[in-house]
Amino acid sequence: MWVEDLPNGKYKYCERYTDTKGKIRKVSVTLDKNSSRAQNEASRLLYNKIDEKREKQAMENDTSSVTFWEAQDKFLAVYNDTVKARTVTARISAKNKIREIIPEKTLLTEITSNYILSLLEKIYYVDNYSYPYMILIKSNISMVLDYAISKGYIENNPSSKVKIKKKIETFEQRQAKKDKYLELDELRDILKQLRIIDKPTALIIEFMALTGLRYGECVALQYKNINTDTIEITGSFDPITHSKTTPKNIHSERTIALSDRAKKILDERIELNSEMNIRSGKPENFIFVNRYNLPEYIETVNSRLRKVKSDKKLTTHIFRHTHIAMLTEVGIPLKAIMERVGHTNPNTTLSIYSHVTDKMSKNIVEKLNKIDL
Repeated sequence: MWVEDLPNGKYKYCERYTDTKGKIRKVSVTLDKNSSRAQNEASRLLYNKIDEKREKQAMENDTSSVTFWEAQDKFLAVYNDTVKARTVTARISAKNKIREIIPEKTLLTEITSNYILSLLEKIYYVDNYSYPYMILIKSNISMVLDYAISKGYIENNPSSKVKIKKKIETFEQRQAKKDKYLELDELRDILKQLRIIDKPTALIIEFMALTGLRYGECVALQYKNINTDTIEITGSFDPITHSKTTPKNIHSERTIALSDRAKKILDERIELNSEMNIRSGKPENFIFVNRYNLPEYIETVNSRLRKVKSDKKLTTHIFRHTHIAMLTEVGIPLKAIMERVGHTNPNTTLSIYSHVTDKMSKNIVEKLNKIDL
């Protein structure tokens, strides 16, 4: 211990110590006097301070008491600042589901491969959630555990060893794949009904079916994105922030060639905007807008779709899938379809592509059977 004289006439008693990580630290206390009695008091106070600091540091270094919920909250606080508002909403939904199956007091050290496997098996095999949803939950758990590794809470990610086998596909599931898109006669009937219900909505839906755009991409189209025979996909309309944001991923930013009918739809929509006295023509103006000159909300379009009589569940996304099916039926290669619709992962495209090509193969046999040699 040493003593330093202070300008105000008081005395600063100092001591060095080694912390729990081996680093040299310094503590000090200030007293009015520099007497033997004061030195003894300072020594007592300094060593109490050192004990407190070492104890606090040891507790901070002890990660055995960190719960999964605590790690999840810390991860999301950082993660939510790096993604779009819509993704944040999806993560919160996954978080809520995870907290239904992982109790609040569960420690990170209790999250083992077997623990995760049991949770996912129950979700998929017992509760009959879909395989993609189960994978979504696994992914969200895994991200929290990866974050915990980076913070030094745990040493490895037990979810990396967890594998869940897909259930044998049932007839109903195969039928559900077919229900993901519309046959041409179904599409024609739906468009016919929509033109009566609401013409602007009918134009949006038909344009999506002819281009394969996501709904957000479609209503984010601006006049500056239209060329003579193509459109440029430069962003997506976020229904949470009500603003145009960057595309879903780098492959979503693309140029799409337009059919004659797709070009005609744009002309009709632009003419309709003029009739509705909506500001148009400026590069920044949106095309598929409501009466307030804002991109038409997806909730509004889906509510109009619910008025349509159909054997299939109608949402805006089924028309994107319908576009994939139509391209497949006319013989467009899978890679070209993926590039047109902006898919990076072939699974979604392939699920529709495979189903349509299976149907086409059956049609080939039927046609061959009709040939009389």
